[in-house]
Amino acid sequence: MAIYYKLTQNKISSDRNYGKYYAHTVRQGEVSLEEIENVIEQNCTAKASDVRLVLRELFDTVKNYMQQGYVVDLREMGKLSIAVKSTCVDDPKEFRRDRHITGFRCKYTPHGERNGAGNAQPHHIQRSLLEGCEAKEAVE
Repeated sequence: MAIYYKLTQNKISSDRNYGKYYAHTVRQGEVSLEEIENVIEQNCTAKASDVRLVLRELFDTVKNYMQQGYVVDLREMGKLSIAVKSTCVDDPKEFRRDRHITGFRCKYTPHGERNGAGNAQPHHIQRSLLEGCEAKEAVE
């Protein structure tokens, strides 16, 4: 499995890295829910319609818990939650929900475990979604 990249020059003149090159991810397309359903159907005994039913119910249940303020832990998939976006005020007495709450955002934290104590990077978190991933330069 590989994530493809191409080198791109920073053209933002106000940036301290102006003119330097960095790796930019090249997306390989998009996978639809129907395609995922079909792959799952091929890999197990569930029909695509069963997979869709379960995924729809999972979505509705996760949404319900998130909108109640819960963090939803989907184990290897990671954790999902909703965070409030707001503007700042100088004094808490000035804060008005209708004026200062500007929206919400979805937060996603992929599942991960800290490396062992004897490791060269003891505070590094190993993300299971990234296991086996490598970078390859895209051919243009």
